[in-house]
Amino acid sequence: MYRLNDTIIAVGSPTSDQRVIIRISGRQTVQLLKNLCKPPITTKKNSIVHYSVMVCPGLKIDAIVYLFFAPHSYTGQDVAEIHIRTNSSVIETLMQSLLANNDLPVRMAGPGEFTARAYLNAKLDLTQAEAVNEIIVSSNRSQLAACEKLLEGRLTQTTAKLRNELLDCLSLIEAGLDFSTEDILFITCPQAVQRLTCIRHELQNLLSGSITYEQVLDMPSVGIAGATNAGKSSLLNKLLAAERSIVSSRHRTTRDILTAILTLKHSRCVLFDCAGLTESPDNILDELAQQAAIEAFAKSSLVLFCVDASKSDYRRDIAVRELIEPQAVIAVVTKADMLSNEALASQIQKLNKLFDTRFIPTSTITEAGLELLRSTIGNKLVELTFGSTKPIQNQLSETANSGAALTARHKRAVTEATEHISAAIAELKASNDEIAAMLLRAACNGLSGIEQQNIDEKILQNIFQRFCIGK
Repeated sequence: MYRLNDTIIAVGSPTSDQRVIIRISGRQTVQLLKNLCKPPITTKKNSIVHYSVMVCPGLKIDAIVYLFFAPHSYTGQDVAEIHIRTNSSVIETLMQSLLANNDLPVRMAGPGEFTARAYLNAKLDLTQAEAVNEIIVSSNRSQLAACEKLLEGRLTQTTAKLRNELLDCLSLIEAGLDFSTEDILFITCPQAVQRLTCIRHELQNLLSGSITYEQVLDMPSVGIAGATNAGKSSLLNKLLAAERSIVSSRHRTTRDILTAILTLKHSRCVLFDCAGLTESPDNILDELAQQAAIEAFAKSSLVLFCVDASKSDYRRDIAVRELIEPQAVIAVVTKADMLSNEALASQIQKLNKLFDTRFIPTSTITEAGLELLRSTIGNKLVELTFGSTKPIQNQLSETANSGAALTARHKRAVTEATEHISAAIAELKASNDEIAAMLLRAACNGLSGIEQQNIDEKILQNIFQRFCIGK
């Protein structure tokens, strides 16, 4: 499927970027650069060099060339990246010039082929290779954090440990079968069952405490919007039951977009807090922060629009509400503890009429209204997803997230291994040791499939065809 002897090239940057990156990998990388760059390439170690790149006869442009020599590179081969600030016409001419070199076996890279070479040359295991694509397509920090854990190899380390324990138990069982006529006992049935039960339990924990990348990528997002100092950061912390955001009486403490996963009764969502909105930002930084916030709210599934209960003038809040165009809104009154019950009721009635919606009163001090707000968020997300608020079975485990992140392929492999171990335990109890050994071998093979090098080419093709070209 992948011809590793070819030298591959591709544009590895978005077409909208001003700096264009051309990526090259393969045996002829240095020779290509010698033909392309002035002065010629002379270094034999990893380096960053400024060159003039010959786009075509009579046209040279300045470029930065990053050189990485085998095996100390991303793909394990000689790799170069040419960084140029230019337009698409020049890049198209340069790519045609590179591909027209008949003296060298050079071709366009396929989707994910650079990362595929990293995998095939043992620079990454398969789970790490998959993580590269998930990092590229991540749309918020929660997704990115989950992808980074996979790239670090945590899943591979966990499953490798459990597979080794499984192999050790299997070897003792098979040794007993090989020496069944001898008076030697390698492991008793109760001992084997106990060890396998522990391994199965850890695999089940890996499944129940994990969240798949498909679920992370499809997870609805909920933004907290409002004017400056509306109590958004305090609300985010209380909903998460963690100090995720800095709380301050000073205006505009939050500038960046802060995200975290919020677990509700029937679902999970990505909860995020942005800079407080205002009709007239003070400076360029505030303007950029506000624009990022408005764009995030427009893309979100649901927005919690917060209004301070203790205020008397809501003209600024009305202006802020007009800035955002969310798909769905839940109106929230914050700082309800600052008013008496009678004054709060009157204020809510005023706000309901002013904004033509129903507000939920909350307090992060007394925690009043927070459970109602959580329930309302959950029901609204279910309604948006399924068209009904009828209670449904939680699609995601409500157990604490162990930090593991699995793709659908990983989850299938772990599930099948768990099922094989359960069947093996039943056969051991029935004294069918040979059948149990066969089932345990199947479980080992299943776990090996998560990161093994000799994986079926069709599976590899399915994995890497999801990548974009140049990655």
